Amino acid sequence: MMKIKFSKIVLTAALAVSLYSCREEMVQQDSAENKVELAEATVKNGRLYFLNKESLTFAYDKIKNAEDEVIADYVDSKNIISLRPIVTEKNENKIGKQLKERIAILKSNKRYMTYLESKGIQSKTENTEEIVDDIDDLEEIIGDDAYAAFLDSRAEIQVANKIYKYTDVGLFIVEDTRYDELSQYLAINNISDDLLYPTNKTVQTNYIQSKPAGLETNVADGITYFNNRSITEEEDDPNGGGDTYYPPYNPPTNPPTEDLATIINNLKIGEVRKPKLGNLFGTTWVTDDVYESKRRVKVKFYSQNLYLVYTVGSKVKHQYKGWPGTWRKENADKLGIGVNSISWTFSHSMNMSAPVGVPKQAYWFGSNMYTSTNGISFTFEQNQNIPSLPFASNLDGVIQFVTDFTSLTEEQLDKLFWENAWKQANELLEGQNKKLNRVAFIVDSYGSTYIRYYDFSQIEDNQDVIERVFDWGIATPQFTYTFGGGVGNGVSITSYKFDFLRPKATAVKMYGIAKKNGAWHGVKLDAK
Repeated sequence: MMKIKFSKIVLTAALAVSLYSCREEMVQQDSAENKVELAEATVKNGRLYFLNKESLTFAYDKIKNAEDEVIADYVDSKNIISLRPIVTEKNENKIGKQLKERIAILKSNKRYMTYLESKGIQSKTENTEEIVDDIDDLEEIIGDDAYAAFLDSRAEIQVANKIYKYTDVGLFIVEDTRYDELSQYLAINNISDDLLYPTNKTVQTNYIQSKPAGLETNVADGITYFNNRSITEEEDDPNGGGDTYYPPYNPPTNPPTEDLATIINNLKIGEVRKPKLGNLFGTTWVTDDVYESKRRVKVKFYSQNLYLVYTVGSKVKHQYKGWPGTWRKENADKLGIGVNSISWTFSHSMNMSAPVGVPKQAYWFGSNMYTSTNGISFTFEQNQNIPSLPFASNLDGVIQFVTDFTSLTEEQLDKLFWENAWKQANELLEGQNKKLNRVAFIVDSYGSTYIRYYDFSQIEDNQDVIERVFDWGIATPQFTYTFGGGVGNGVSITSYKFDFLRPKATAVKMYGIAKKNGAWHGVKLDAK
């Protein structure tokens, strides 16, 4: 079963040594049929190089949830110039020197310089901070921090004999001996060869629309192409913003002495950065609250199929803008995250009012299950299977509703949870001394199933980042949901197969808050 990890994994010193110092060590991994050779990454022509996909999987799985210092140490040990480097207080000077090298490489790129000249902005290469801002904006394309650091400044990585190049029209794959052919292909088709300057919008749109989404496609002899979402799927509102209904904050735990509820309820809804380009590989939504000119609270949700890795998660960061204009993490006195809902909508494999034998409402708290056919009287059973969500083992509760509606809006789902399901859950747990911090809410309608994840406010002292990673890594994010929880619950079983990276729709309502220098700062991310 797939896993979800809700807290950061801090690698121990021993693990860090095994990962970073044994560059030439070969590991044998046994399976039922063969042995897969794993090797530590090396560098070829400025790119991170992995012997095979299994070696990439091994390295990425050990790194992706680690502290920034661990990821930065790993990448810095390879001496590559990352697409979007992870900046720490320790490596800030090194990143500054690499930035100068990167600008020199850009100046030698005739296509990049021609673009600047066409816009009358040739002096941009002399403005370090402006280029740093452009690099920072690449987060909207490659949402995962670790994987963006694995890619070189050309957005490339090599696995076996193939080079994977990410562009603003999608991913191109070519054998290393034919890389020059890919460069020629991009030039002939007027596709940007560096993410720091864009492909013409018409060229970009036409190219993406001419290729199937979610499939690897041959586009030329020896060159294949992939994207995860067509540009036409971009929402009508380019600035995003979900429904206006935002439930009052009622923390499931005892609040601190400060009026945290008022602070959170008064947070502004931030402007969401989610350009069309960011949807090439899935969804990345970012907003922030900048204060004191050099500090910010950044809130991010990302759900991406980057072909070599799958990544879904939400994150709150507190950062400081140091030299030379790069944002690096900085401890806040207090840092908090709250997920009012992450919502996925999936179309049914069949249309019907309700799966046969499934109760109208069901609540699971551990192995205890409460079911109701009318939402008023409940039947209690013990030792029952929790529904087959990939992250069920890390939840405090799962709530399942079956409705007769054709479909539901985000606002209707909000009200159904807060005014019905949430109240009923707390009534069922009254006197049991149990807390609901992380909850899944599944609603089935005639034509769709809605899966929502709630993660109520967590405040940590002296922290710089809090992350919730839905941890599929390299594995497929597909799963089968069984209504009623499966065998042993006394109800008929109906199952739907869902893919979290290809939902019909996604919506997010979350916030991040930080206390620094005696004052609270923060922002709400509200997007769909």
